[in-house]
Amino acid sequence: MRTFYLFKIKKSYFELTKNNPYNLYKAIENIYYLKADQLDYLSIFFHQIRDTFNKKFLDNNIYEYYKNKYTYTKVKDAHIINDYYTDEKSKLIINPSYMYIKSTKNIPTFLKAITKKDYVFVCDFINKDYFWLEELL
Repeated sequence: MRTFYLFKIKKSYFELTKNNPYNLYKAIENIYYLKADQLDYLSIFFHQIRDTFNKKFLDNNIYEYYKNKYTYTKVKDAHIINDYYTDEKSKLIINPSYMYIKSTKNIPTFLKAITKKDYVFVCDFINKDYFWLEELL
């Protein structure tokens, strides 16, 4: 099972880190592992490098993209793919500051429905994996 966090990065930071995203990954990873009482310290930095997702727009787009597929369901804020043929079980939750995908696949199907023009940076902190969404697909 893999857990992906997707962040919409501001264009200026994308331009700085697109060829070497390691420093961006380490900065976000440091924020991820902070304790709650330390969050104020780096949250200002986090707000400087990331944009917010349009939650309603993305919820609608993903629903419209998958609504006719038998493997897809939507329960409250969770988009779920349960595909027995490809052995994929994925769950996507959209928040304004990040998206969260928990999946049995290394490349979840949901990544195909997310726009590549928004400078989306994908991190899997447990497996120390990161990439720009536009480079993946």
